[in-house]
Amino acid sequence: MLEMVKNAEKQLLCYPKRNLGYRLKRGLRIITGRKVEPPDKINWHTGLLAKSLADYYMENRNTEEARIILNCLRKYYDRWIRRGCKMYYLDDAFSGMALIDLHQITGEEKYKQAADAMVKYLFAHETDRGGAMPYRPGQKNGYVFADGIGMVCPFLCKYGSVYGDMNAVGLGVAQMQNFIEHGMDEKTGLPYHGYEYESGVKYGIIGWGRAVGWLMIGMAESLAYIEPDRPSYETLKQAYRRIVDKVEAYQLESGLYAWQLEAKEGPVDTSATAMILYAIARSLNTKVLIGIHRSRMVRGREALWSLVKEGRIENCLAECQGFAMYPQVYGAYPWSLGPALSLFVMTKEGES
Repeated sequence: MLEMVKNAEKQLLCYPKRNLGYRLKRGLRIITGRKVEPPDKINWHTGLLAKSLADYYMENRNTEEARIILNCLRKYYDRWIRRGCKMYYLDDAFSGMALIDLHQITGEEKYKQAADAMVKYLFAHETDRGGAMPYRPGQKNGYVFADGIGMVCPFLCKYGSVYGDMNAVGLGVAQMQNFIEHGMDEKTGLPYHGYEYESGVKYGIIGWGRAVGWLMIGMAESLAYIEPDRPSYETLKQAYRRIVDKVEAYQLESGLYAWQLEAKEGPVDTSATAMILYAIARSLNTKVLIGIHRSRMVRGREALWSLVKEGRIENCLAECQGFAMYPQVYGAYPWSLGPALSLFVMTKEGES
């Protein structure tokens, strides 16, 4: 597992690497007055890595590796704080998970203020008439993505629980409720990739593995921080349990999950697998799920561990480009490494 930790530390501070060609092309677009993406140093890719490192730290506090991880997390967030805590996208919020941990570990107020900036950005974010946050505000269509549930809701619910802000929890709960109501396929019980509230149209494919993983992480992590006596808790818990039951029916004999859950003869996707298994393991720990799900999780975890080579996990589907734009390119990416490392830490498997 230490090789995975080292790999996560390295990628946390340098992903994605930008070559000379990219920098020249970006400079040309700026010179010619065309729109360019901001130099976003806080994003979902590295947020997954930061969370996995924070998870490892919490379980191995009194070790040399924990000291290295703490320094690495400081560098990651201090760099962003120096830039003014600028938020560019909804999915930047997933980095807030480990940011809260860092504040709890160090007690340094600057990390609490940085988390406050994230919450402020989310409360100011555009919403559709149903109260859901479109993935990219300002676009003609207010598309709501399943990804956003995993990227935003855990942070909001964790922030609200740790700092006593029930409005933050409420905002996270509203996002989940909206997606369960508008983004699911009635026949299979699996999520579409997203939907548009105004038209009622659902987009993308049903059961895209990583969308399923994001939705499950979003609900599993959020339920861990929502008070059980909150009126919405039981409804969300039962909705989540139904999703888990439907998803587990598509687990392959190997224990892994395909890139699209129903495409059982297609390629496996280690990012979808890691996310789904982590969500189930998390919910077993919080008693949201009962032990009947454990054997399937363990079988998948063992299959995933067998694919770890030199701290990397291959067979990970490349980054999605939009609804129904899932390039069939597979490699080793942060979105398989991060959730897999969190899974192994939580389940105490793969100790080196």
